[in-house]
Parts: sequence; structure tokens; C-alpha cells
Amino acid sequence: MTHQNRFDSSKQDIIIVGGGMVGGVLAHALKLDGWRVTVLEGAPEGASSSFDARLTALSDASWRYFDALGLIDEATARAAQAIEEVRVVDSGHFGMTRITKANNQGVALGQVIGNRAIAAAIERAEKEDCINGIGTVQRLQPARYTHHNVTNDGAGVEVQFEYHGAAHTLEARLLIAADGAYSSVRAAIQKPVEKSEYGQTAIVCTAKPARAHHGTAFECFTRGGPLAVLPAPAGRVSLVWVNRDEDVSELMALEPEAYAKRLDELFRHRLGGFTELTPRQAYPLNLITLQELVDERLVILGNAAHALHPVAGQGFNLCLRDVRDLKAALRADRGEPVDPGDPVRLKRYAQERVDDYRRTIGLTDRLVRGFSLDLPGAGIIRGALLSFSDGIFPFKNRLVRLTRGI
Repeated sequence: MTHQNRFDSSKQDIIIVGGGMVGGVLAHALKLDGWRVTVLEGAPEGASSSFDARLTALSDASWRYFDALGLIDEATARAAQAIEEVRVVDSGHFGMTRITKANNQGVALGQVIGNRAIAAAIERAEKEDCINGIGTVQRLQPARYTHHNVTNDGAGVEVQFEYHGAAHTLEARLLIAADGAYSSVRAAIQKPVEKSEYGQTAIVCTAKPARAHHGTAFECFTRGGPLAVLPAPAGRVSLVWVNRDEDVSELMALEPEAYAKRLDELFRHRLGGFTELTPRQAYPLNLITLQELVDERLVILGNAAHALHPVAGQGFNLCLRDVRDLKAALRADRGEPVDPGDPVRLKRYAQERVDDYRRTIGLTDRLVRGFSLDLPGAGIIRGALLSFSDGIFPFKNRLVRLTRGI
């Protein structure tokens, strides 16, 4: 990748605004198809808002897609923890639904990996591709997008940005916004979004459980919101505890030992307690959906198009399917050159994403609202439904298919 103050100012095929997890994977994927790609990332050099200390759960389909892109090497595999089983429970009530490898054709349900390990995998793949002469991604950082406009002849888009304190313009045939839920590109063109506030905040950290996790992931529904306990490498777990906004200040102020005790009690001692907690981070939760994914020579994808609740861990997996489908839509036909900003191709991409969005967003939203009801007897009903669902194999197989996005 290019990290210098001077850069190639000639016309690019594609400019991506946002060089985090989604933009980074997308740039690598498009470069493999021969596109000349420039990434504009606003964070300081060597940093990114998404390549942080958090861990991400990749479905097995997403893991296989990573492999198809050449991002799974020995180091990446060592940095990941396989999910052998998922247990869905309701805190304080009976009932459980178990999903195992048997519901997924005998293979792991997914992999849990650190966001920084994903960044390292992309960096290694880029270096390897440079050695093999496959091509490079020009990454400008810190570069802050300010504006863009379609050229007078309609054949390109001019992108204005600030890079190392100076204003620059770079032309490309397609602009892609992958700059997160509060996208500056989306705001600049005043694309309307639908926003629903859950009134919840996720508190995220990792910890060491007293008992081995054996690759089991838990989704534990509580009165304030779901608690996800994900198996992580080195015997650790990732803890994502969703709470009502009004309770977050108190929980963030607790000493680590007191916070761990509160978690263990809520989790009903299933792993014997937690120690060695990393610093907690709080993330307010909203559902953000964009109705128009494409514009003239523009695609908006990833969290800029859909920011989901973390329940069921679908956010980044949905983003990867954006990457997969856009890469396929822009691929050349029978070796013939293709205009990446062709409106017909962009419209086809947008239409193909609609059903996946509807399924995945609908699933997560229903889970949040259904399991957050704090009504008399609601917990008993949820527990009964979980027990009932556990015995229905077609239902569980369908749930696996939904979460895999197939």
C-alpha cells in the first residue's frame, strides 16, 4: 500500500472513502480483479476507527470468503477461534436453543477473530500481492473526504479531500462510500436514512473465563438487552453486554472485579466467572437503514448503508456480502472491459441486495424487540419458545441459513 505524502494523481478506476474493515477488505477484493483503487481514510496513519481491540464473529460463509480472497494464511488461522456450538438462553428463566455443527453440515458455525488480526491479514496479503506483481492499493491516510461531483461528460467523478493539511482533487470512474454509520459521503449528498433508536448501549470487553469455553458461543437475553459471550483465542471470551442507556453510566463506573461479578451472576455462572477484563468501551446502538444504495457513479455500502444491532452478530457479515456482490457486479464480462460506474450494473447490485437486507435486518430487529419486552410472564413465554424451538430441526437449520446469508 501507498503511505507517502505524494501520491498517484492520475485517474483511478475506483475511490473508496473509508479504509476500515469493510473498506480494507473491499479494496483488496477489487484490486484482485485488476481495478486501480485508491482508499481515503480519515484516521491517522497506522490507525483506523474499526481496526480496534474488539473481536468479530465471522460466519463460516464469511470465513470461506476471506479464504477465497487470500486472507486466510497460517497467522490468520492461529488468531481465530472456531465456534463449535451456539446456545441461546434467557437469563433467569428455563429454556435453551442449541445450534451445533450438525445443523451446519458438520463444519464450524463460524470463527471469532480480533479486528486487528483482520487488519494484519489484509496488510500481509497486500505485500504478498506486490511481490507477485498482482497490483497495489493506493491508501491515503489521513485523508478527509469533503465533497464530490460528477464530471461534465458524465464519465467520471471528481473527489475533493484534504490530505496532510492540503486540498486535493482525484478523479475516478466510481466512488464507493464505506465510511461507517455516520458517513460523510452520504451526508454530503443528503441521502435520507431511516433511523430507529433502541435506547440501548453495548459495553464491550474481553475476559478470561474460569472454565474452558470449548468453542461455545452464548446469546443470553436479559431484561436490559442481550449478553453475547463469544469464544476467543487463547482461552478468552469476548463479552458484549447490551444495556438500557440509563444504566450504562453506573456499569461503566464499576471496578473490573465488581463488573465481572455482575456479569457472572447474570450469566448464571455458566463459565465459573471472569477475570483479566480488558478496558470496557461503550457503543450506543441504533438501527440505520438507507433506501437508495446507489447514485450517479456512487455506491454506498457497509455500515454507511445499514447499521444493525449486534444481536446474532450479523453486522460485519452483512457488510461482507455487500463486498462480495459488488465485486461480482463489477467483474468484466468474457474479458471485455467494463465501466465500474455503469448505472445498469450499479442498479443491478442494489436490487440484488434488497432481499438479504430485508431478511437480516428483520431478523435482528425482531430478536431485539421480542426479547427486550419487560412484561409480566414474558420471560416464561420466551423460555418456553426456546425449549420448543430446540426440538425443531428444520427451524434451527433455517436459522443457520439466515445467519449465514444463504
